[in-house]
Amino acid sequence: MKRSFVCAFGALSLCVVAACGDEPAPRPNIVFVVWDTVRADHTSLYGYARKTTPFLDEFAKNARVYDDCISAGSWTVPSHASMFTGLLPGEHGAQHGHEYLDDGFVTLAERLRDSGYQTFAWAANPHVSSEENFLQGFEVEQHPWDEASLERAIAIFKAKLPDSTATNEMRERADKRGESRWVVKAAGELGREGFLAWEAQRDKSRPFFAFFNYMEAHRPLIPPRKFREQLLTPAQVEATYATEFTWPETWAYCFGVHEYEHGELDVLRDVYDAALLELDALFAELVRSLEERGLADNTVIVLIADHGVHLGDGHLIDHQYSVAQALVHVPLGVRYPAKFAPGRETRPVMNVDVFPTLLELAQTDAPKLGVGAARSLLDPKERRPRLTDYSKPFPRVLESMRKSYPERDIARFERGAWSLVDRPWKLVQEPGGPSHLYDLAGDPHEERDVAAEQPAVVQRMKQGLDSLLGSVQPFSDGKPVPRSKEHEQRLGATGYADGTVKPKPTDGAPKEAPPRDER
Repeated sequence: MKRSFVCAFGALSLCVVAACGDEPAPRPNIVFVVWDTVRADHTSLYGYARKTTPFLDEFAKNARVYDDCISAGSWTVPSHASMFTGLLPGEHGAQHGHEYLDDGFVTLAERLRDSGYQTFAWAANPHVSSEENFLQGFEVEQHPWDEASLERAIAIFKAKLPDSTATNEMRERADKRGESRWVVKAAGELGREGFLAWEAQRDKSRPFFAFFNYMEAHRPLIPPRKFREQLLTPAQVEATYATEFTWPETWAYCFGVHEYEHGELDVLRDVYDAALLELDALFAELVRSLEERGLADNTVIVLIADHGVHLGDGHLIDHQYSVAQALVHVPLGVRYPAKFAPGRETRPVMNVDVFPTLLELAQTDAPKLGVGAARSLLDPKERRPRLTDYSKPFPRVLESMRKSYPERDIARFERGAWSLVDRPWKLVQEPGGPSHLYDLAGDPHEERDVAAEQPAVVQRMKQGLDSLLGSVQPFSDGKPVPRSKEHEQRLGATGYADGTVKPKPTDGAPKEAPPRDER
């Protein structure tokens, strides 16, 4: 049962706006696609030199593309929770230490279901599951690790995993934990197949809401060879199979106790780009299936990423311990010409805005709760300060680092961070620590901290951040929720539950942490 604070939402209604006696406009179907771990600046849609998203580029010609979308969270759990509830992380409380969406929230899927929508979810991220209560309101929930999908998922995984240096860690984990634990992210085509089978037998008199979470761009990166060959030279392709990026080395690199050669980081970027091309192909197949079934004209299609990823920038890899633009600037496009004029939208928006937007298009009331950070994408503001919350950092790696290197100063990692973007300025505030300021107009990769040169701007933005944080009241009790052993294994397979730091630097002696580069 939903807890008492849900009463603040008010009753559900369809709110059809029409003249007396007129037939209401039919409500559209909704397809909501999340590309997990995709940074905007590595998509050709946002100007990247490689054609990593050729289909998305074509799709965008009839869509509204948002050039400046900021995510409220820099990793999966807070970001998805914000999109599903319209709330900031400090309000919904789904963060490290509480990777769970409390039952008291009425989610996007619940409101659509209760207003007559049929609801379907396919998610490859183990966080986006019933086990962590993220799929409230979905009548049908599918994952690649489901019993019905497992055999196909394993076959897809094996086809992507040739015998090479780069796959050593993956093979070891698969042998240790069972192949079924490794396919949680590597079988995106199953999402389309499951959806089409469900759509064929649904009630055609009612609209549907379908959600997809694709994990092909999330580590470990195993795009098929054909996508590598489309983007890379033969030598680059072979380098992607000959270079291994293990989790222990990844975390050791982030803490400055391991160094990659410059060329190795180039390889990481190469294989990531190939994974984006694979994602683009999966999205193309889904959209074309909608078109073939005659569903596209009356279907809102939303494509967004939950967060991005570090690829060596800022001396970081993965998507923890940071609120840099590489993580929080995400792609966003909406195709529904009946309401969204095709073209580029430069006004500032956030990923939380998906929540009220889809409810508005479905002619369903959006709740008024919290500080009201979410705003319809149909009516962006000209100016808007936007908060990203990473105030509760990933603890397991910190624990390992303190044990392995007790002499090293890791305070900045332990503090976490908030960011406040108010164009052109971006404030990064470490709780109990220093403030950093970047001019995104001239420094989009945050390479130069100008806090010392702009004290008045820092003071103004800190006051704004303090005021906003003071207004944010948590609706969650934040108590830890036990995980099953099986679920913990799935999380470990994708790195979420792996907190091991490499026990010693590659040269046998601790290195000083490099100067901080906020890019």
